[in-house]
Amino acid sequence: MTSSLSVSKVRIAFECPRLLYLGHHFGGMVMFLPPGKTLGIGSAFHQLSDQFVRQLRSDPKFETLLIEAPDQLDSVAIAQKLEQQLYQTIFFPYLQQAIAEKPDKAQALHQLWQGLKGLIQRWAELLVSNRRSCNAQKVMQKTFLAQELSVKHTFSLPDGEQQLVQGRFDSLVYDFANHRLCVVEYKTYQSPDPSAQLAQVALYSYMLREKIGVPIDSAVYSVLPDWQEQVYPWAQLEDTVHKLIPQKLMHIRDWLAWSPGQGEPPPKTLRLDLCDMCPQYKKCQTYFEPQATARPAVDPDVSITSEQYNKSSYQRTNPKKSDKRTGKSTGVKESKPKSTKPLPTLSTSSPANKSDAIAAQLVETLKSFGVGVDLQGIALAPAFLRVKLKPQLGVKVNSILRLTDDLRVQLGIEAPPMIAPQTGYVSVDLPRPDRQSALFEQYIQPLTLTPNDPVKIAIGVDLEGNLVEADLSDPNTCHFLVGGTTGSGKSEFLRSLLLSLLKRHSPEHLQIVLVDPKRVTFPEFEDNPWLLKPIVKDTEGAITLMESLMNEMDRRYQKFEQSRCTDLTRYNQKSNSPISRIICIFDEYADFMAEKESRTAIEQSIKRLGAMARAAGIHLIIATQRPDAQVVTPLIRSNLPGRVALRTASDADSAIILGGKQGDAVNLLGKGDLLYLRGAQLLRLQSLFAPEITL
Repeated sequence: MTSSLSVSKVRIAFECPRLLYLGHHFGGMVMFLPPGKTLGIGSAFHQLSDQFVRQLRSDPKFETLLIEAPDQLDSVAIAQKLEQQLYQTIFFPYLQQAIAEKPDKAQALHQLWQGLKGLIQRWAELLVSNRRSCNAQKVMQKTFLAQELSVKHTFSLPDGEQQLVQGRFDSLVYDFANHRLCVVEYKTYQSPDPSAQLAQVALYSYMLREKIGVPIDSAVYSVLPDWQEQVYPWAQLEDTVHKLIPQKLMHIRDWLAWSPGQGEPPPKTLRLDLCDMCPQYKKCQTYFEPQATARPAVDPDVSITSEQYNKSSYQRTNPKKSDKRTGKSTGVKESKPKSTKPLPTLSTSSPANKSDAIAAQLVETLKSFGVGVDLQGIALAPAFLRVKLKPQLGVKVNSILRLTDDLRVQLGIEAPPMIAPQTGYVSVDLPRPDRQSALFEQYIQPLTLTPNDPVKIAIGVDLEGNLVEADLSDPNTCHFLVGGTTGSGKSEFLRSLLLSLLKRHSPEHLQIVLVDPKRVTFPEFEDNPWLLKPIVKDTEGAITLMESLMNEMDRRYQKFEQSRCTDLTRYNQKSNSPISRIICIFDEYADFMAEKESRTAIEQSIKRLGAMARAAGIHLIIATQRPDAQVVTPLIRSNLPGRVALRTASDADSAIILGGKQGDAVNLLGKGDLLYLRGAQLLRLQSLFAPEITL
């Protein structure tokens, strides 16, 4: 058995195995810190929140705020009074002392206080809720049960070995309304890796549950850049531990035992964007890849001119000149290239260096057309990289927009770049020469959710590496229109979307209906317990299916009327026999539009279900590879508010799916590269890829 591991080290292993190794063997900072953030604020947050809770528990004057009858209590008013008292007695004295020692902390501490106000508001809401179950004299003690509680547990690994894991979490509270203990972790900044955060709190809850024998929820409170609460139910936490932790602990043991020259080193992080926030980036490059050329982090908030960019490129090949990452001089006078530098080649070894080279080539190409821009940052998505450019003074945005074809030729890229004005910069999306996949298993873990949990579908992975999902109970995303031509990845998108539902909802709470006229999209789903009916493969079956869904919708509304409920969620909360949601995925809708009779019947069914079925818990996902005006009529579009466009055959097809003049889908790269219209925001995502379907 390896010596005991801390929960924090397990979290780091999920973020980056190489940072785990360096921190374990050499020490140093191991927290990913976004650019421009202040060090030392984290300890202030933990210290202040702990002092706040201790004063709430020990000072009798706070009891008087909750002395009225529970129905008369106002959580907002109570929060304001708590803020005043805690600011005067704890935060202001701390602020004065901190500023006296380090004046430049004043602004960061002011931001911290704004976040702490959100935390206090959440406490007030919990206290008011708990007040309904106990008196004012005891509610503080029964809500805030413990601070800084230590837990440990010995896990059995897949190879038969044992591993001790220990940790100390921030707070333990009790929620009377849900009859559940809750482990609370305080985070200064919102986590850059949600999966690592989930693993950390899952371990805390699981180890405490093993100690006291009752299920325990978990919550993460983060205060910067704004207040945010993330709650995890016990079922999700337990499932995470059982499915991920033993295997990860075995990997950690092997990674930490590695020595240079002895086999493969610990793997790189799957989240390349974390490299720009890594506190040990330079050491990582030289230790694990001594032949690789280190890259200075690009701060997206700092404008970099093309001249400065070339200068930094020059310094990367002359490391004795300066260390841009630390900002420290080495004592050697800097020198500039004597002549104009040639464009960087695209044969560099790492994704980061390739991105730098492509961005530099883009800047130089625009300069050759007389368009001066400053490089503001680079973001890597699985299929493309986004270069952020700030036009120099006097340069019009249109002068960049009209160069689409020229850039395609000069840069030698397979698809036209997607160029769009953003707030403060112009984004230029270019294909990655080393395209990656967004593997399903890395983003979706099996869970067992309750009937009242949100039913979300996986749309794709964004530029930050986060999974973007859509809640089917939301009126803006209750039904979807999906379009994409051959090779766009439409079928794989539908399969991963379906699989994201089946992995998290039991057949008792979710039923699926599939329409597959081509008979090739859903073969692995033929005999699964979620299917309400066998897969429909012909026109008559599709018409019958849509009629049965309308009848089921009417039957449900009759039940709601009898129970005086407005929708499925409220009905399930009141009923002892919850009703399952029904998701209908209708592939290749155009195949049913050839004959007038079937066209009219199906179109009218979609109209009625699209207008009324959301509240009844019935949802439509209609897909087609021919989204032309004769197939996707205005009647259909108006009743399918959610829109996903994979690569289309024409800009007209793109506009039909996304609305307005959104013709950009014609320039997508295929294989799951997509545009998702979320409200007024158009997101470019990469759909998940599931090489094997296992249910």
